[in-house]
Amino acid sequence: MEVVATPIVVTSLGDVDPGRAKIQYANSAARRLFDQPDDGAEAYAPERYCANPQARAELIQRLRRDGEVINHEIEFVTHGGKRFWGLLSGHVTDFDGSDVVVASIVDISAQKAREVQLAQATEQLRAQATASMLLNRELKNQRQVAITASRAKSDFLARMSHELRSPLNAILGFSEVIADQVFGPAGVARYEEYAENIHEAGAHLLALINDILDLSKVEAGQMELSLEPIELKELINSSVQLMAPIAEKRGVQLVTDLGRSPLSLVADRRRLRQMIVNVVNNAIKFTLAGGTVMITAHQAQGNIVIDIADSGIGMTPDQIKIALQPFGQVATDSPYAQVGTGLGLPIVDSLVALHGGTLDIQSTPNVGTTITLTLPKVR
Repeated sequence: MEVVATPIVVTSLGDVDPGRAKIQYANSAARRLFDQPDDGAEAYAPERYCANPQARAELIQRLRRDGEVINHEIEFVTHGGKRFWGLLSGHVTDFDGSDVVVASIVDISAQKAREVQLAQATEQLRAQATASMLLNRELKNQRQVAITASRAKSDFLARMSHELRSPLNAILGFSEVIADQVFGPAGVARYEEYAENIHEAGAHLLALINDILDLSKVEAGQMELSLEPIELKELINSSVQLMAPIAEKRGVQLVTDLGRSPLSLVADRRRLRQMIVNVVNNAIKFTLAGGTVMITAHQAQGNIVIDIADSGIGMTPDQIKIALQPFGQVATDSPYAQVGTGLGLPIVDSLVALHGGTLDIQSTPNVGTTITLTLPKVR
């Protein structure tokens, strides 16, 4: 491309009026570059050919300061209004006693277009790389979730096989002894003892299956609540009466303090009873003989708060986490610690959440545990 020399008039570098500047000379290549007719060329002000007045002002400032510019990129506008990028090199010189700028301009529009395309392609590649990285991270997360789920499934099956096998072995073994009359004809006292063992094993197995079904329904979002107005004191008292024989057998005292004010809420009666019984049963199980389990209830800020506190062996924060996991069995000194399915608290936690409430556990080893159920009065 032909080099274009475009002299620009500047009256003085210290006091310049850009509005009075004029093009003193433009060769034919410059006229073609700017699509400028041959006649009346001197009438066009140079700022008319700069696309950005601010960029032109900065260029003039550099020329005043340094006396020259080399390969300065600036956007121009032709006489017909077409824009293009030019590479300008020029210097300040004296012309008939006035300072002028002699400059050459090279059209670099094609190069700038390639740069824009390259920048766009780079940005696109960067976006693709980011998307690929996010996808890989998501795949890793999903893989980890799948691994965790697989381990949980294996752990669940292992625990289930153990939990189901124990009562089934008892049922089969004791029933076989009775059926074969190993100790002689019916009427032997040991048969009655074995019959009780069979009943206990069957009840444990039924409780285990029911707990598994309840937890599965909650987690699958398939459990529906049958909501109704409930007088809480009556329900708590009946639940305590249900657990009283177990507490008496283990030497644990059950105490209730429900206050004088009426307590009522809207909830699923069967599920609410299940929550209270499960927590009370847990409290009895982890309280040694001579200990106490106290059930209190009160109203606070539109909620019903039920506290079940025991003077049992307590738990550490890590043991609380285990207790809230399905089949979690906390290793303790209680002789009854391993009795049960390990699903009681997880089911209570799920049922409380299903009612729109919260479960809180405060516990101190060798001091006791307080489990708080907070339920809204009205759904």
